[in-house]
Amino acid sequence: MLKTTKISLVNHLKDDLKLHPNDLVFLFSSILGLGKLENGLETIEKAFQEVIPQGTLIVPTFTYSWANGESFYNDTPCPEMGSFSNFTLNQKNYFRTNNPNFSVCIRKNDFNKELVDNFLNISNDCFGKNSIFDKVFKYSFKNRAWILLLGGAFNDVKYRSTFIHYAQQKVGVPHRYLKCFTSPDDQNSNVIQLVRCLTKKELTNNKKIHKGASFKFPIEENYEAYGNDLDEVGLITKKDFGYFPTRMVSVKDSVEFYMNKIIKNPLYCIHKDSIIS
Repeated sequence: MLKTTKISLVNHLKDDLKLHPNDLVFLFSSILGLGKLENGLETIEKAFQEVIPQGTLIVPTFTYSWANGESFYNDTPCPEMGSFSNFTLNQKNYFRTNNPNFSVCIRKNDFNKELVDNFLNISNDCFGKNSIFDKVFKYSFKNRAWILLLGGAFNDVKYRSTFIHYAQQKVGVPHRYLKCFTSPDDQNSNVIQLVRCLTKKELTNNKKIHKGASFKFPIEENYEAYGNDLDEVGLITKKDFGYFPTRMVSVKDSVEFYMNKIIKNPLYCIHKDSIIS
């Protein structure tokens, strides 16, 4: 079995991906693609500590708790996000946002305390204004910020990530609408989330209906074109590591690229089988 050591991962992040010590990295990972880790999950943690010692590491810890009618606590596991995401929940230097569906853990150090505190102060809108995705996108206008897919994360296409939904909400798309999820423990607490239209009735909740097309339900998406288009214009860095290539994109460039695509074509990345005409 292939073995990933801290040194090999450090060299990959520094030499292949050209990360700088004060970069921000939004990390999606799949441990299976890294083979055997030299010192378990600490291998990943120590490598990033060495490569971006003054930077900021953000790890998705999405639970979809309230969407599933379940309670959310600061230590609620996130099984769908992988081993490293769950690992961060028990680390004293990681701090978790309080969004019950789309939380993230952010590593705090002596250089980024003010930034992390700002990132932790989010709104109740999963992808809208003052969400973690909005704050990272705005941060990326003046600072180096990357979305990194390690170990084969989202390996069904060349590239996709949750920032797609931020772009979709910011511009508006015909197949998603804003839905309110209420806490199962407190009817006065809620979050707003951009969700897919699963039925024709839900489509009527969307204020940006595309008059030139009819849909089959549930409306499905296919992000293959997005990854291919990013690759074609040179916005993806792809480097072999482990069993799958690592893919990395600029937060600013990749989000703006997607927004421009759906401005020109609101049906961009809607699965062709979901479009009738």
